[in-house]
Amino acid sequence: MKYANLVQIASFLSQNTKKITQIKRVADMAFLLIFDGKLKLIFDLNKSNSAIYSADDLSSIKEYKAPFDVLLKKLFSNSRIQAIQVPQNNRILHLKVLLSGSYKEQISNIYFEFTGRFTNAVLTDEKDKILEALHHQNNAIHLIMPGKAYCHLEPILIKEKAVENIVDFDEFFKAQFKKIKLQRFNQIKQNKIASIDKKLEKLLQNLKSLPSKQSLENTADALFKQASALWGNLYLLKDYERNFNIEFEGEILKFSLENSPKICANEMFKECKKLRQKASRISLQTSNLSQKIEFLERLRVAVFNATNATELEILMPKKAPKQPQKHADLIQNFYFGDYKISVGKNEKANAILLANAKKDDFWFHLQAQKSAHIIVKTAKQKLSDEIIAFASRLCVEFSGHKSGSFLVDFTKRENVKIQNGAFVNYVNYNTIGVKI
Repeated sequence: MKYANLVQIASFLSQNTKKITQIKRVADMAFLLIFDGKLKLIFDLNKSNSAIYSADDLSSIKEYKAPFDVLLKKLFSNSRIQAIQVPQNNRILHLKVLLSGSYKEQISNIYFEFTGRFTNAVLTDEKDKILEALHHQNNAIHLIMPGKAYCHLEPILIKEKAVENIVDFDEFFKAQFKKIKLQRFNQIKQNKIASIDKKLEKLLQNLKSLPSKQSLENTADALFKQASALWGNLYLLKDYERNFNIEFEGEILKFSLENSPKICANEMFKECKKLRQKASRISLQTSNLSQKIEFLERLRVAVFNATNATELEILMPKKAPKQPQKHADLIQNFYFGDYKISVGKNEKANAILLANAKKDDFWFHLQAQKSAHIIVKTAKQKLSDEIIAFASRLCVEFSGHKSGSFLVDFTKRENVKIQNGAFVNYVNYNTIGVKI
């Protein structure tokens, strides 16, 4: 929050408002204030990008009932504004109000502190004794605790770029909302991409650390040769012998054992068996890791291309599904409202999707080229243009494309005839163009 803007807002509110009709918390760090029953503003104390703005949807997703919120409503709803001001060289908006009751009048203050990591909202009485605060702070410079006197901060040197005078406050508040919304959307996107990158880095390290199949087989062969040499010469060796040479298959083998020759020979055979089993699994492990990496890379593209917060939440929800997803290693499910959008991660997954889809589900596929299969479960609902566009874009992105123009065909599952595995013929389809 820029100090110069805050000063102008305080002046505007002082000249144009008389009453706080309603005040309440609508998010953890945001307040809705309604002035004179008509001017609705959000006082947003978010630490990274605080602001005052107006928005179309000002509803609260949860009801706050903490002591702070109870007192806030009691003291400030339907109160008359006595003063609105900004302390010199401090990003703090001070509102002084008068609440008239049947028997008495009460003066109260609220300080909205737009002060970076220490952003706060503090309620005080007419003598500036702290009644409650959004956050209590046991700070030597700025102590915020109920019962203590509110500590007015000393003026500070404020360094910020010059701002233009606000001519149209209505447009300014709307523009602030758009700006904040975009900033937070970009921040959420960056955080989700960073999360994907972290997972990718770990998977790539795991892939890199896998030994080669050939090296495991070579080690197993060498160990088997040593074990065979020992076993074939046990009758010549004493149990106490540890260091010796054995001629085997035209080669002199050197031994330095930690146990008897018989015990060591058995251990070598066991280790040899383990190495051969590990070697046989290397190809599968490599394939599984490679598929996970490929999927995350494609998810990263989808997240990068997301245009709004709703899409980001669909692609990477904050809360994981309570029920474990069937075929989670092969199929990724996304939830768009009442619709479930399933993406096949490989050819096997595509075949499973086709086999389990109902006739009224919709199937998406890139036109005339290799593609991920997308199934949208509709519960017999009509697909909206928004769902079609989103599913089509997923089809492109999860087919390994990062940019370009593409055609995506889609039709009901009943119009898709399986030829072999995930290879199909389809009829009665529509086509949509997708550009990423």
